[in-house]
Amino acid sequence: MDAPVSGAEIRVVEAPVADAQAEDEILIIEESSPEPVILEEPAVGTGTYSAETAPPDPATQTPSTRFTQGDFSVGLDKAWLEFGHHYPSRSAADTSNYGHLAFSAEWQPAPAWETRLSGRIDGYRQTGDSDFDEVELDYGDSFVRYRGDGFRVTAGAQKIIWGRIDELPPTDRMSRVDLARGVLDDLSDRRRAMPVLRYEGFQGGYKFDAVWLPDFRKAYLPEKNSVWHPVNQTKGTLLGFEPDPVLQQFVSNGTVSASAPGGDGGIGLRLSNTGERLDYAVTVQRARQSTPYWELNPEVRTAFLGGADPVSAIAASSEATFQARYPRSWVVGGDLGFEARGATWRFEAAWISDTPVTRKDLRYDTVNSVNWAAGVQFYPGDSDVRVNLQLAAINLIDSPSVLDRDNIYNFNGTVFGEFGNNRWQSGTRFFIGLDEKDIYINPEIAFIGWEPHEIYAGWHYFDGDDGTLGGYWEDNSLLTLGWRARF
Repeated sequence: MDAPVSGAEIRVVEAPVADAQAEDEILIIEESSPEPVILEEPAVGTGTYSAETAPPDPATQTPSTRFTQGDFSVGLDKAWLEFGHHYPSRSAADTSNYGHLAFSAEWQPAPAWETRLSGRIDGYRQTGDSDFDEVELDYGDSFVRYRGDGFRVTAGAQKIIWGRIDELPPTDRMSRVDLARGVLDDLSDRRRAMPVLRYEGFQGGYKFDAVWLPDFRKAYLPEKNSVWHPVNQTKGTLLGFEPDPVLQQFVSNGTVSASAPGGDGGIGLRLSNTGERLDYAVTVQRARQSTPYWELNPEVRTAFLGGADPVSAIAASSEATFQARYPRSWVVGGDLGFEARGATWRFEAAWISDTPVTRKDLRYDTVNSVNWAAGVQFYPGDSDVRVNLQLAAINLIDSPSVLDRDNIYNFNGTVFGEFGNNRWQSGTRFFIGLDEKDIYINPEIAFIGWEPHEIYAGWHYFDGDDGTLGGYWEDNSLLTLGWRARF
């Protein structure tokens, strides 16, 4: 499960568009993180919308990192290095370190055609009792796009994030989740590109978005020894599960397989409208969730219910003890936003079928669920400070006798500001459980006066009851020092 912690914001200040079908989209945005983003629809009026990572504007590229000739450009887009120290002595790791490079090539042979090829290199190094080194190459947004009169078609790979609420939009069910660093990063950095065929149509203030995922890509998981993995075999715990002594023995002594089924990832439709006073969207999706849900091997379960102890039951099957399930679900939802009393108000909800659960007899099952959230964003007193506050919940329907948390309520948000002649930034992301003790706090301070470079220091604090996000990672609170640059 991806954690509902607040993150990146896009706020449209004002974007008058004379013709909503015009080829050039006029956008004025404010960014709450150094990651440039662009709305995937022409905007009219004011409001807050979902965003996708966009190709950097070649006109703003640093010459030393990008080569441009005519309609073609190639170069480095982003670089990131971070050192992290786990200060609790009970953590299985001493340090968690990260390196990232993103690069791309772009070619626009004609005004209606655009091509892009991008990739990323991610390096992970963990030291301590549980250590590993890993370097991975993956593709980024890579596609061919055609722009017509009031529409555009994209084929290739893209990062797609639908919804209006930060960090865990209830209707964001088409995206591919990146779990490599848990919840340390903002939402846009916890998503990866995936194969898509996409049609976007524009008419007045309306946008129709249709996406098909021709090849299912499961969530990107960390290395099995990583402290951020959703299965902790040392402690015998699974992220999102209530504590259970029998389940703990199976997790500690068994094996885990995250293999995913073949076939397509699903289809999603979204219709949105941006107006001067009210913005809204509705969506219908039939798609697989990218995050794995761990099912106890039915053969192991049968052996255990037949009287075998957990270790003997595990030996009764040659397959993995826990097998990943990626159920295909129906999603029906919507969102809306408006401005009132000097603040931006946002609401979003989704009904989701086939939500996976584990009954107390260790049987895998599915139920319906409802995810909803409400938020407000405002600038108290000083326009250099932005506050975003949200209430969110996940409610399972008709789910008695389950090991999963059936009702989750939380309060989350961000506080962001600039000071020192806009050469410094401070920001705090936080997540507070309302039904159980569940705490995540991430204050950070950054020096941004050396553009495009940024030096930052941060703290990721976790605490909570068993079965909560904060409780799962409470041994892994982290102090970080890093450098980021967007070229």
